Amino acid sequence: MKLLLIALLIIFTETQAHADWLSVCHNQPASVIQKKNNDRIAYYFSPDESVTLLQITKKPLEIQCKQIEVGISGGDILWAGFAPNVTPNMTNIALQGSTKDERFLVSEVILPDVANVATEENSIQKKTSGQVNHSKPLSRSAWFWSPDLWIDTPEKIFDVTSKFGINRIYISILTLHGEVSHATELHKFIQSAHFHGVQVWAVLGDPRAIMNEGVSAFLSATAAYTAFNNEAIPTGRLKGLQLDIEPYLIPGYLQNPEAWLSRYADVINNIHRTAPALQIDIVVPFWFDPDTPQVASMLGNVTDSINRITVMDYRTDPAQIMHFATPFLNWGMHNRKAIDIALETLPMVQEDRRHYRQADAGELLQLQVGGQSVLILLKDVYKHNESIMSYRYTYTRIIDGTDISFFKTKGAFKELMTPLEAELNLWPSFSGLAIHGLDQW
Repeated sequence: MKLLLIALLIIFTETQAHADWLSVCHNQPASVIQKKNNDRIAYYFSPDESVTLLQITKKPLEIQCKQIEVGISGGDILWAGFAPNVTPNMTNIALQGSTKDERFLVSEVILPDVANVATEENSIQKKTSGQVNHSKPLSRSAWFWSPDLWIDTPEKIFDVTSKFGINRIYISILTLHGEVSHATELHKFIQSAHFHGVQVWAVLGDPRAIMNEGVSAFLSATAAYTAFNNEAIPTGRLKGLQLDIEPYLIPGYLQNPEAWLSRYADVINNIHRTAPALQIDIVVPFWFDPDTPQVASMLGNVTDSINRITVMDYRTDPAQIMHFATPFLNWGMHNRKAIDIALETLPMVQEDRRHYRQADAGELLQLQVGGQSVLILLKDVYKHNESIMSYRYTYTRIIDGTDISFFKTKGAFKELMTPLEAELNLWPSFSGLAIHGLDQW
């Protein structure tokens, strides 16, 4: 009996020795994420640009952090992250990502969809007449991201625009010290595009534009585009500026979407004030539903600053494309804004979608630390206690991108464009299709 008690004591002691401390540290300076820290497993920005860290350490931290002792060690963790929308009543969770260096890099946390159910009214609300407006000219647009294309090989761009009937292009234009780089080449290219019947727009894209560090760069570039246009002849001017900012990619967006969207709107309005003569187009994903209060408020704040919206309606099923386009086309109709529907043709990175179901023990843990909901994915099954919710792995689905991009069905894509345009043209707000990836064909 004595030997048994000693053995149990040894096991208990070893278990405690491997029980690390999980901590959440708020209000850290932004510079903290630039420092090497092997204990840091996740972080996010607050709208004031302070940082919240999630760390796992061998000993409790002496600084002011909220922390709990957990029966796992840092070496047990495949991935961890903040999950503000995860609640204990959710019985299913899926993690999508890829494995690298014995870690699972999660690109998306997928929760049960209990609210986003399209109503019949929303599904059929469209157009004012039901007749296609054949007199309305439709556009086809495309992106050409590399400046080398328009600087060195503009003929390649015009080959694509001719082949696909493209009459508006978005190009990356570098600036330096408040001036457009390669201004002579740009002026010549825009004049050539005018000859080919193609509008040229500048495109700027970076989520950091809604942070102090990034917004100044965007405003400087916008001012440079305005100065360029002021120097150019009418047929050599940029037609507009597209903002592909994607604020939801900022770590911490989901913690406070309303505040981040407010900053996003401020950036758009400031850019418009900097370049009032330039048309402004904003790019949004299809799930940025304008019928939701937060997005509706943001769009209301920028309505006077924008001319059009390009919706990344990245789906290959025509029914889904139409379904996700509907709310934006309705919004555009009511607000007199042009709506472009964008489709993807680039190859997608293959990812695994791992599904987990709530159980007494599992590899995926959901717990509260300092008022924060945290998800931790472990290498092995963990027996949960009362303060930790466990989810057990059930199966994996391979996501190869074929429902998102036409990269494997380019022939079908070409055949789809014309009938899809006809269907979308039932809305007066529909302006045309935008095709992403043609610069890689």
